[in-house]
Amino acid sequence: MSNPLQPKNRQDFYGGLFFVGLGIFGVVFGKGYTMGSISRMGPGYLPMLLSYGLIIIGAMIAIRAIWQGESRIDPGYWRPMVFVLGSILVFALLIPRGGLVLSTLLVTIISSFWARETLWRNTIGLGILMALSTALVFIKLLGLPISVWPK
Repeated sequence: MSNPLQPKNRQDFYGGLFFVGLGIFGVVFGKGYTMGSISRMGPGYLPMLLSYGLIIIGAMIAIRAIWQGESRIDPGYWRPMVFVLGSILVFALLIPRGGLVLSTLLVTIISSFWARETLWRNTIGLGILMALSTALVFIKLLGLPISVWPK
């Protein structure tokens, strides 16, 4: 006879408990910061909000794991990881000399290689839209000192 409180999905159960513990850690060590209000957030507002969110989500995952059956983990797919992480590396290496627009365009294009059925017209259009959007936000609106075009 099995124990009704014995988790059926141990991996999710312990993962949920880990999130609960991480949230409690954030709450305990974030008590020293002032919270403020939603209109005037203090330095502890967002960390405390995220910590409580971790506790709630972790508890929901752990409770669900008590009744839910064992989950199967799919094998890792290397193609998405290689192209998405590679595009981030290209961005980091290219942005000092290539500028924000070219770097963002290349990140969009390289990271789209993970899918074999990529529509190139859409990818290039998205890359141009992303490049112009990031230039608008980071350079015009936020005023960050990043070169827009290659040097």
